Amino acid sequence: MPSRIILLSCLCLSLMPWHFAFGQLNTGDSPPNYLGNNSQDQQITLENNKGKVVIISFWASWCAPCIEELPVLEAIQSKIGKDKIHVVAINYKESRKKYRRIRKQLSTLSLTMTHDVRGQIGDEFGVEGIPHLFIVGKDGKLIFQNVGYGESSIDKIINVLNSELSS
Repeated sequence: MPSRIILLSCLCLSLMPWHFAFGQLNTGDSPPNYLGNNSQDQQITLENNKGKVVIISFWASWCAPCIEELPVLEAIQSKIGKDKIHVVAINYKESRKKYRRIRKQLSTLSLTMTHDVRGQIGDEFGVEGIPHLFIVGKDGKLIFQNVGYGESSIDKIINVLNSELSS
């Protein structure tokens, strides 16, 4: 009987859609709440940012486009205001030592930085490449995501933000 239950469970898991089994998010989905701990060891959550647009960027120090994107996100947050937009930059799968070093180098940025050393948060979001940016609307639903970064990304991000903030 127990082997039958295990077999049935495995069969059910194999029939689940791939995106559900591995956490890939689609527009309109509710993303995972937990975004990591900040440098003061406080939990950062979407729930604590209700009513704001939350921009989440998964990044790493070795990723040049990631490092290029962070000051742009900082400028967006500064221009619009932290009372309307909160940027959370999640360092993805780097050692604690490397993360602390790069966080110090980026200390002039007022972004909220968290660390996903094992990639668990990224797995829940369905991150497969970086930079991977998510925008969560004021209602807590995913309104945009983008993998990679370039000049064309900025226009897309601004258009999504303008639309969400004017609604």
